[in-house]
Amino acid sequence: MGDFPLPRIKDFIHTVVPFDTLREEDLTRAVSRMEIAYFPRGEVIVRSGDAPAQFLHIIKSGSVKVTLTDDAGNEMLIDLRGEGDCFGAVSLLQGVKALFDVTAREDVIAFLLPGEYFRRLVETYPTFKRHFSFSLARNIQASRRANQAPGSLLTGGQSLGLDAILGRSLVSELMTTSVLACAPVTPVKAAARRMTKQRVGSIIVEDQNGLPLGIITDTDLRVRVLAGGLDADTPVTEVMSQPMRTIHTKAYAFEAMLEMIRHRVHHLGVTEGERLVGVISDHDLRVVTGAAPVGVVRDVDKISSVDELELIHQRLDPVLEMLLRLGGSAEYMLELATEFNDSLITKILELSELEMEHEGLGRAPVPYAWLALGSAGRREQALRTCQMNGLIFANLPEDRWRKTQGWFLTLAKRAVERLTQAGFPTCPDGLMANQPGWCLSEAGWQDTFLRLIEEKDICVMPHSGPLFDFRCVHAEMDFCEPLRQIIHRAQEGNRQFLARLGRLAPGERPPLGFLREFVVDKAGQYQARLDLKLSGLQPVVRVARVLAMEQGLKSTSTLDRLAELARRGILNERFAGDLREAFSFITLLRIARHLESRAAGREHDSQLDPASLSAVQRKMLKESFAVISQLQEFVEQRYRAQMIA
Repeated sequence: MGDFPLPRIKDFIHTVVPFDTLREEDLTRAVSRMEIAYFPRGEVIVRSGDAPAQFLHIIKSGSVKVTLTDDAGNEMLIDLRGEGDCFGAVSLLQGVKALFDVTAREDVIAFLLPGEYFRRLVETYPTFKRHFSFSLARNIQASRRANQAPGSLLTGGQSLGLDAILGRSLVSELMTTSVLACAPVTPVKAAARRMTKQRVGSIIVEDQNGLPLGIITDTDLRVRVLAGGLDADTPVTEVMSQPMRTIHTKAYAFEAMLEMIRHRVHHLGVTEGERLVGVISDHDLRVVTGAAPVGVVRDVDKISSVDELELIHQRLDPVLEMLLRLGGSAEYMLELATEFNDSLITKILELSELEMEHEGLGRAPVPYAWLALGSAGRREQALRTCQMNGLIFANLPEDRWRKTQGWFLTLAKRAVERLTQAGFPTCPDGLMANQPGWCLSEAGWQDTFLRLIEEKDICVMPHSGPLFDFRCVHAEMDFCEPLRQIIHRAQEGNRQFLARLGRLAPGERPPLGFLREFVVDKAGQYQARLDLKLSGLQPVVRVARVLAMEQGLKSTSTLDRLAELARRGILNERFAGDLREAFSFITLLRIARHLESRAAGREHDSQLDPASLSAVQRKMLKESFAVISQLQEFVEQRYRAQMIA
């Protein structure tokens, strides 16, 4: 290989991710199959529209720019890649024409791995599959980075790459490794002095084996020692927060952020095995993102009266806008919004219970849970859409049932009213916990679902589908799992129920003209607009639901359902991945549309004017709807056969 003998190439390739995970013999085989190529500065190595790639290009020296030219002839920068980076993987794995131009920014030397052997490595090594499994995902992320349409919340401003910061950065890359620790008998004043001297916000309390028992933070010192009037010689074990929440070094930064949000903590211990190797704080995340999404959920905990509810939900919109501008994924935003909404309903129920107790109505007579239904049940309610909820309480003797339901109806009416006050409109169909039909005991909910499964009127079924996406919030006991088991047993004995639900699942098709020329229905007030919810999200939600119910899956999230269906072989893995990305992309567009409407003082809707999108976004939306159309055809064929049977 000329100036690059095999050992030198092998040494270099071994440093390239994910080739560094190859077994010795596979690395040797891969290197032996490589060719060397030279591209002078300014040469276009790949042109958009070229035939599918034959090689994976691995850059040895120099750099390239990945660009896209829009309809107006403007060149948009997608990415810059240098030593150790690759290009051509998307075309190789998808078998599609090149989507972008790749041009040498300086003289480039690259090693070329034949596509056939590259695909074999992807099939053999999970690390390769994970690293290169961007197909549609990579293209969508690139389109978000490329588009600089003025005023667009989805892509306005420079993308700072939140996906790269939080979604691909490991906790080990962001954590503080100089961990300050002390023994359990250490006085609080000594711990505080050490924190001040080292200029850190926390100290770990460890046992004699070096295992973390708890953590003391600046907040603990202020609240528990100073405000609590404790003596400065108090042992740290009496004021530490315990147990200390921990996360593994290999976890991603976004997982750390969600752990902080869920447990209302500012710090997480970072472990490798049982050994504590570092600490990551919300400050560490804020440093790399420039914002603090963790804090928006904690603000809910600080609410002390119902009068504060009206303003609290306005805190979420700026965070979602920040995530959009940073190029964050739909999954991040849905998770964050769900944690926020769950915290909000929990706080509303706590305030309402306290209020009822002060009014002499007593405490909850039996354990209960709030049921999140529809998009809230699927953990997909990033927008302030209509409420859909229920309330379930423990079974009790018949002579106490009516009075008990009355107490919970009073609670539910206050909760629904306060959710409305917080910005969530009431359900036009009345599917809310303040209605007697949706405020029931365990037995009552079981009867409700059994009746729905036996229902033969196909007109009723589209409205009942979201009920099966239930999830417990503020639960004092596990009501959901027994309910799911009863539903699964009942539907197994009534296969026609799933067949009827499956027939309705495809929903509204994307307009055929849309897929060809990006024209949409011209009816009603939304002339020349596309309904992102009805034509885009709803079909995926419905199909994922019916297939998940058929398989007895516990998850209610559409993205999780699609992933699990792929693992079980119900959906092709690549197809399911493209569906997840299509669903995520349309979700992002809908969130952006919502935020833009609110900023302009307009009423929110899911209607999108294609003219408001860039050429890249239109292309990705077309591809997304094409994938959804394939899903609709798949489920129509699957359940048509069952209905005939």
